[in-house]
Amino acid sequence: MDSDDRLRALEREVESLRVELARERALRVQTEDASEIFRVMFEHASDALFLFDDSGIIDCNSQALTMMRAADKQDFLKRHPAEFSPERQPDGRESMEKSREMDGTARARGYHSFEWMHRRLDGEHFPVQVSLTPVELARGPAMLVVWHELSAFKARERRLAAQLEMIGVQQAEIQRLAMPVIPVGDGVVMVPVLGNLPEDALEELSATILDAVARAGTKSLILDLTGLARASMRVVSWLGRLIAATGLVGVNTLVAGIRPAIALELVHEGLDLGGATIVASMREALRQSIARG
Repeated sequence: MDSDDRLRALEREVESLRVELARERALRVQTEDASEIFRVMFEHASDALFLFDDSGIIDCNSQALTMMRAADKQDFLKRHPAEFSPERQPDGRESMEKSREMDGTARARGYHSFEWMHRRLDGEHFPVQVSLTPVELARGPAMLVVWHELSAFKARERRLAAQLEMIGVQQAEIQRLAMPVIPVGDGVVMVPVLGNLPEDALEELSATILDAVARAGTKSLILDLTGLARASMRVVSWLGRLIAATGLVGVNTLVAGIRPAIALELVHEGLDLGGATIVASMREALRQSIARG
């Protein structure tokens, strides 16, 4: 090989090295960009993020510090996330035992999400939606943990539950007021049963009716079912108990205004009206009540 051939071979080798260096430089830039993007996402996520392996927590983002009210990452490193929990979860299970089960489920399925009660460094307990995702790092297998705090959501749930309870109480009171005990003759009172009865307030309605009947010295009670919207099993059972109770206090009960659709529901639910007199209309109920004196 003469000097020209050796020069051309050297030039080709130099060009090959230049291309390889350019490729490595571009790959390094891409890797650095991806690392920067991941770091920005990791640090600026609105949820708390942790990476942990068998040695404990490897890293966490700033939101984790904020959520836990911690000053430094050193408060977390080399510890398992479940260590920041009360001794037991709301279901009574030990936190560390249940945490190992959750980790195992995530590894078996590739992902696992569940609610958890954690404890801040100042001792306050707070609910979290935890997401576990197994990942592979250069150092080996690890777990990416996301904590989405549920405190505000749970507070809204409690407020909503309280509002619904208050609405239920108000509806029951409205229904009670809509079922007045009306004197219609000497020793005769009438109770119009209207709309959809509040099933969680039926016993209170019974007590209200029986108290009014006793105070009025009633001999006959007329239950007018003309306005009853539907007869569920609980409503049918309530009617049976109310009729039995009025009989025990010496009051004769007449049931009027049973529409065909309601009659079918009463039969289907097995209502026994043996303690009451069934009449077709309020007029007939009044006539029989007055005739009984």
